[in-house]
Amino acid sequence: MTESDPAHRVRFSRILLSLAALYNLAFGAWAILSPLSFFTLFGLAAPNHPAIWQCLGMVVGVYGAGYAWASVRPDLVKPIVALGLAGKILGPIGWVATVASGEWPVSTFTLILFNDLAWWLPFGLILLEGTRLGERIRALAPQACAVINAAAAFAMLLLLRPGMEVGGDAATRIAYISGHPVAWRAGWGIWIAAALSLAAFYAWWGARLGLPRRAIAAFLLVTAGLACDLFAESLYIAWLPEHLETAGRLGTLLTGGAANGLYTVAGILLTLMTPMTRGMRLAAAAVWTSGVGVTLFTLIEWLPGLVASTAALMILFPPWTWMLGRRLR
Repeated sequence: MTESDPAHRVRFSRILLSLAALYNLAFGAWAILSPLSFFTLFGLAAPNHPAIWQCLGMVVGVYGAGYAWASVRPDLVKPIVALGLAGKILGPIGWVATVASGEWPVSTFTLILFNDLAWWLPFGLILLEGTRLGERIRALAPQACAVINAAAAFAMLLLLRPGMEVGGDAATRIAYISGHPVAWRAGWGIWIAAALSLAAFYAWWGARLGLPRRAIAAFLLVTAGLACDLFAESLYIAWLPEHLETAGRLGTLLTGGAANGLYTVAGILLTLMTPMTRGMRLAAAAVWTSGVGVTLFTLIEWLPGLVASTAALMILFPPWTWMLGRRLR
């Protein structure tokens, strides 16, 4: 077993910066070429001067060009990422003020999650590269993933279950979500943290296997899963209960189907690469079988199977992650 080395972490940083560049350039192009589509999507009145929104798209695109340049120039990484992170911290502050004033609906949380919040952890770790604090945070990746995912399991049981498919008919679910908005949104906030911690754990795991190409392939699968997961959780937080029938079902397909499926495939790939005891492999088989079950039963819409496989996965995954982290370290 090999320890994570700086060169491998540089590869991950380049991937993250390349993804940030692609996202910013795509968002910038969208804002420039179709300035009114954002307002249509979120049910906002069309602005009198759409060129202002196009100018914002240009600024976002410039950030994307900066991230792309930093991905091939290690000496420029930290200054550019620091500027980007500053903007991603200020963005949510402005969003809270805009929503509180009634100018934007809460549904725009989807935008702020992908534009800003999702990048706090990876950008923060890039800035901490080479520091003692950064090493300590990376070393805690398995334990943090285990604890946060266990917290997410309790959140599902205690805060979210009445609003999910298992909670009853549509009217009962809508009544619960409407009557408990803070608990509902806090519960999904924990799930967002769990998804981000899972991606960090997979990166930590792959970095210790000495097979960078396969580890990066697994990480890209997890990144795709994370995008599906975050989109689903933003729908639950910001689009429900008003759009329960449409956004609720889409969220289930994205998180239980696409995201969980990609996480499971990536986990199986890394498991096959990892030297383990027989007991650990049997435990891994139980974890990933539960993951396959969640995806399968989500797609065929069999609620009893989905409930059973989800419960098994939430029970098995946190302790297995903790034990794997101890073994690899």
